[in-house]
Amino acid sequence: RILTGDVPKRADWKKLNRKATFKMDYKARSGKIQGILKDMKKTFADNLSEAEAKEAEAVKDHKALMETKNEQKTSAEEALASMEKETGARTLNKEEAQQEVDGLK
Repeated sequence: RILTGDVPKRADWKKLNRKATFKMDYKARSGKIQGILKDMKKTFADNLSEAEAKEAEAVKDHKALMETKNEQKTSAEEALASMEKETGARTLNKEEAQQEVDGLK
C-alpha cells in the first residue's frame, strides 16, 4: 500500500471510541413476564377449582332431581295401573247394570 500510495486515511476516532452496545450489561426483563405468567397460572387454577366445585354441585343437584322425578314417574305409573283396574271394574259394573236394565224391560 505504501508503495502504491494507497495509504488509508486517519481512522474515524469517534466511530472507534463509541460505546460498544454489544458489551452492555444484560438487563433482565423476563422477571416481569414471569410474574405475569405466575399470576395467570394462579388465576387459572382458582377458576378451575371454582368450576369443578360448581360442576360437582350441579351433578349432585341433577342426581337429586332425577331421583325425585323417577319417584314421581313410578307413582304415576302405579296410579295409572290402579286407574285401569278401577276403570275395568266400573265398565264391568256398568255392563252388568245395563244387562239388568235390559232384563227388566
